[in-house]
Amino acid sequence: MKIINYLFCLLFALGAISCIDPYSLDFSQKNNVLVVEGFLTDDSAKPDTIKIQYSNFENQTTRIVPISSVKASVLNVDTNEETKLIEQPKGGFLPPKNFKINAQNKYILKFSLPNGQNYESSSEKIINTPPIAKVYDTFNAQSVLSEDGKKYTSANEVYLDTQDPADSKNYYLWRYTHFERLGYCTTCTKSQYSVQTNSCSIALPNFNRTPYFDYECAGDCFSIFKSKQVNVLSDVASNGQLIKGKLIAKIPTYSPVGCLIQIQQISISPEMYLYFKILEAQTQSNGGLADTPPAGIVGNIKNTTTPTEKIVGYFGVVSIQKYNHWIDRKDATSPYELILGHTLSLEPSTMDTSRPPLTPCTASSSRTPIKPDGWQ
Repeated sequence: MKIINYLFCLLFALGAISCIDPYSLDFSQKNNVLVVEGFLTDDSAKPDTIKIQYSNFENQTTRIVPISSVKASVLNVDTNEETKLIEQPKGGFLPPKNFKINAQNKYILKFSLPNGQNYESSSEKIINTPPIAKVYDTFNAQSVLSEDGKKYTSANEVYLDTQDPADSKNYYLWRYTHFERLGYCTTCTKSQYSVQTNSCSIALPNFNRTPYFDYECAGDCFSIFKSKQVNVLSDVASNGQLIKGKLIAKIPTYSPVGCLIQIQQISISPEMYLYFKILEAQTQSNGGLADTPPAGIVGNIKNTTTPTEKIVGYFGVVSIQKYNHWIDRKDATSPYELILGHTLSLEPSTMDTSRPPLTPCTASSSRTPIKPDGWQ
């Protein structure tokens, strides 16, 4: 870790960028580690959720601990106008629906915890993001190595081209949301689905032979998969040129029908790039910031009450360029991956024509009954 830190500090020394320091997290203490992540974006229709949570690592397992009664706001440094953020479940915060950022102004995230500790970020400002020029995909039957390392599974590999501006140094972050049509909305383990209770509440005595049943969706339902890996790039090798063939995602082959990927391209500051580059190096396979192993990266959040506290995370203000790409899977030839994580097991039909019942698509962070923009 010290080597990684040294290399990145050396790499950015000419740019007068202060070092962002990975440090060992001490989870033996009673206090959890505070993790903050999220962007204030120029997409007022679909704003980012800013997350303020505790993370606890115990017995090789990370546990996310939401914090209730947090008061959070964003301060427009140039106008001194402060806007309260609206608290969401599980430690999330959103700006009001009528809130729009001014691309010329700087913003600070401020929040206070119930224990009286106060926090704020460094001031952040939008950097103009160039549009995505082109998105395309190719099928690869040997794309993704399985977790056990014994085989490769197929995927459509998604790439993009974008024109890098020539008048400045530029740093990019990419993320995506992948949608799949879902045919089965409920899995009942050791039970059957009850229409009366809208739950798996009918006891299934002979569950040793049939441990679960899957039930079809009553209407449209789409699975939602968010990008987990950090994907950043510096234009040091391509300044002013076309960035061509940047790998954005590997989408598993879940079905013979097509699927949708919504891509976001974001220009970020050198400091934010450095932060995410170190995060990429140490947590690439772990997902979000709160899922990191017992090492943390001090970002741009400071405790103004107790300055010695180290906070993991980064708050940014960004402009987003979007691109919807349809993957038709016409070239997909490999066996399909199990989108539910198991083979289908359907409740047998009987004389009772009301069974097996159809089940609703319950909106959540991982599925939606609303057809996504760009779905074909």
